[in-house]
Amino acid sequence: MLRKHKKIILLILLYVPLILICFILQAMVFSELPLGGAKPLILPVASMSVAMHGGRVRGGVFGLFAGILSDVALGSPTILFTLLLTCSGIIVGVLFETVLARGFPSYLLCCAAVLIIAAFCQMFGLLFFRGQSTSAILTTAVFQTIYSLFFTVPMYLLTRPLGRRV
Repeated sequence: MLRKHKKIILLILLYVPLILICFILQAMVFSELPLGGAKPLILPVASMSVAMHGGRVRGGVFGLFAGILSDVALGSPTILFTLLLTCSGIIVGVLFETVLARGFPSYLLCCAAVLIIAAFCQMFGLLFFRGQSTSAILTTAVFQTIYSLFFTVPMYLLTRPLGRRV
């Protein structure tokens, strides 16, 4: 019983700094460095990495907190990223536990899928309710996805030892 509590405390001590660093990078550093009008989403990339290396439970819990922080970082009052990252963390964790190989190509594919879904969810209201230009919105979504995918390599290398350690 005591060993289980030590494991939970160790997980918290390892993942809390990771999520805080990702939040600071997303909300304060890279929000000031837009590329083609797009700002990267780092917390979804981190969430998918934890889900791949840690499984569905860690992926879901990390996704929940990463989603809350993403909603705060983007200044949106909705719970879009909270729901998206929690569900995707659980789903991706299950996929890596059952079907997918734990490697960088599978991880990159999952990150790209989640980032595309996130971009679509962000742009949905602008596209259908506000009548914005489809080409401008799609260009921004593509830049955001590509910009965010730059962070897959460092996140993969950073979380791989965390998944093995605990």
